[in-house]
Amino acid sequence: MRRTAHAVAAAAAIAGLLTLPSCSQSNSGAPPAPSVSPTTTSPLPASTTPVSPPPPTTAPPSSTAPPRTDAPPASPSCPSAGWGTGAKEAAGSSTDALYLVRVGKHDCYDRVVFTINGTTTAGYSVRYVPLVTADPSGRPLPVPGGAVLQVVIRAPEQGADTSGHQPGRVLAATGDYLYPSAQLASWPSLRAVRFAGFFEGQCTFAVGTRAKLPFRVLSLPDPVNHVERIVLDLAH
Repeated sequence: MRRTAHAVAAAAAIAGLLTLPSCSQSNSGAPPAPSVSPTTTSPLPASTTPVSPPPPTTAPPSSTAPPRTDAPPASPSCPSAGWGTGAKEAAGSSTDALYLVRVGKHDCYDRVVFTINGTTTAGYSVRYVPLVTADPSGRPLPVPGGAVLQVVIRAPEQGADTSGHQPGRVLAATGDYLYPSAQLASWPSLRAVRFAGFFEGQCTFAVGTRAKLPFRVLSLPDPVNHVERIVLDLAH
């Protein structure tokens, strides 16, 4: 009976070993593997500035077409309204001295400036004529060029006025070249400026031109410098 009990107990122990789960066998030598939880991405903190992407290597095409450049811009200083070959006159008369004549070259015209030592409006008369004569003698005063303008400024020449400025000095003698042709040889329009004399309160000039060109006349008072300028522009 004792042997039989021992045999039953041994058989039960063997049966128990055969029914243990397989995971218990992994505990025999190595420690269990740690559990791995899925990886999660935390959002950026509020103070973190996102990195901007690099700029593109080529500029995007423009949405507007470039301006046209085939037509040159109009120049307001070139002859337009107010220019022509007809006579130009303005009323007025001054007793202030005409004391300075100057010339200048511009992009579209040559310029002659007659400066009067005062702000009283001086009248003028400018016209193309076949020949300018000395005033009052009537002696012919030819000038170089293909045409000639007779310029009359209704103001006395310096030295013949009563204003008392620079006494003893005169603008010029009748027939004098204020600007001879040699000085203006390379100019586009102007050829010579010659003084034709002073008589009865007005000065006369002969202005030689390349041809019968359009011109304009401007009266420009300058109260700051107490002068008036009468400007003759000759188109190129």
